[in-house]
Amino acid sequence: MSSVQRGLNDSVNGSWSESLAGLAGALKSAGGSLGEVLMPRTCPCCAVPVAYGAGSPLCEECLPQLRSALARVERVQVLQPLEGATAPEVRVASRYEGMMPRALLALKNAGRTDLLPLLGEGLARSVYELLRAHRDKLQTEHGSSVPVEVLLIPAPSSAQSVRRRGYAPANLLVQEAARQLNRRLPESVRVRAVDVIGHAPRNRRGSGASLSSRVGPSHVVSSLLGASAAKNEQKTLGAVGRAERMHGALRVMEPALCSGQLSVICDDVVTTGATASEMVRVLQESGSRVLGVCAVAAVPKKC
Repeated sequence: MSSVQRGLNDSVNGSWSESLAGLAGALKSAGGSLGEVLMPRTCPCCAVPVAYGAGSPLCEECLPQLRSALARVERVQVLQPLEGATAPEVRVASRYEGMMPRALLALKNAGRTDLLPLLGEGLARSVYELLRAHRDKLQTEHGSSVPVEVLLIPAPSSAQSVRRRGYAPANLLVQEAARQLNRRLPESVRVRAVDVIGHAPRNRRGSGASLSSRVGPSHVVSSLLGASAAKNEQKTLGAVGRAERMHGALRVMEPALCSGQLSVICDDVVTTGATASEMVRVLQESGSRVLGVCAVAAVPKKC
């Protein structure tokens, strides 16, 4: 091959290589834009497009509003005390109003698990304030050289909802809150997420019958409805109806994990407190000492 031909070949090969490199670089730099066109990400609270490279899943307007909504932990009164006992205190990071329902429903029903760091931070703040309120108990019940372990126990999701979503929202929130708390709490206090409460089999919910005889026949309606219809029917119930529905519906799957342990019940939203009250009951029956109930938000009581 002549020198001229070699020079031409080298020139063509070099130009081709440069073209390929340029094309690869262009595709790489445009990859994010292409992804945003094919599968755009939007703010879960207002549906405004949000770039994948942004530091938050929320838009610039909604992010400070949500942070502000989660910034002040409140103590709310939603639980009825068990017979002969004092109702555990309930602390929440926000009220279930404004953009909070949109954010929580996006996590629960739209697969927006990218909201976990923000919403988990709200739950972590609620737990932190509850532990602060009980710091004297944490110090006196254990030696100073032994770290206190507090169990964070999520409210259970039904098997049907877990299959539909692919995850249990309260469980993920508790795991995120535990991660954040263990970075913030002193070494003398540790928290651990423990998913230990589940739904009791229907044929073992004997305790609900006696309560139903006192407050109404809604358990009969429940047994006649399918799971989906029963869930929709529960949304129309008041506090007494929900308490009747939940009585005997939950169980501690591994009581040995809770016996003698301090625990905090955690949920995404507290409405009437029926689920939390039943969790308190079954945990106390298993020997756990329940410090209180914490949630991201609480539904304001109607006057």
